[in-house]
Amino acid sequence: MLKTYLLSALTTGTLMMALVACQPSTTTPETVPPATEEPTPAPEDENIGSDRAAYSEIPVPEGAVGAEPTEVALATFGSTEPGEGNFEEEAELIEQTDDQALVVLTQTGLADDSVNGTRYRLEFVPEGDQWRLDWAGQQVRCQQGRGSQEWGTELCS
Repeated sequence: MLKTYLLSALTTGTLMMALVACQPSTTTPETVPPATEEPTPAPEDENIGSDRAAYSEIPVPEGAVGAEPTEVALATFGSTEPGEGNFEEEAELIEQTDDQALVVLTQTGLADDSVNGTRYRLEFVPEGDQWRLDWAGQQVRCQQGRGSQEWGTELCS
């Protein structure tokens, strides 16, 4: 009798588990409550050309004029020597309209004890059929242990 009861209980338990496993889930997905906090601002790198105030103004060299803003940026502030090691340089046209152009020139992997990278915000205005560099700003990113690892205007140590 004990065997019959035990066998019956095991069979019933197994059958119940199989039925439960085959049933669709009755739980409702969790709903995400609406955000009550202000959205987090985008990281600085995503808004690299968005604000002059984030850059230290630097002198604009005379004669910084040309047909293409990115070419003028590279000719004016680009590296004149072949890069060593991890050096990378990129001139990106962020925005261009009929009356202005914005280029961000980024140099990273610099062969410098304290500065790892330099980033320039370069604003151009039309001059005839050319583009003239009108305003320039600079940010730096420090080597590990020599200051901020984020782009900013603080000097590296």
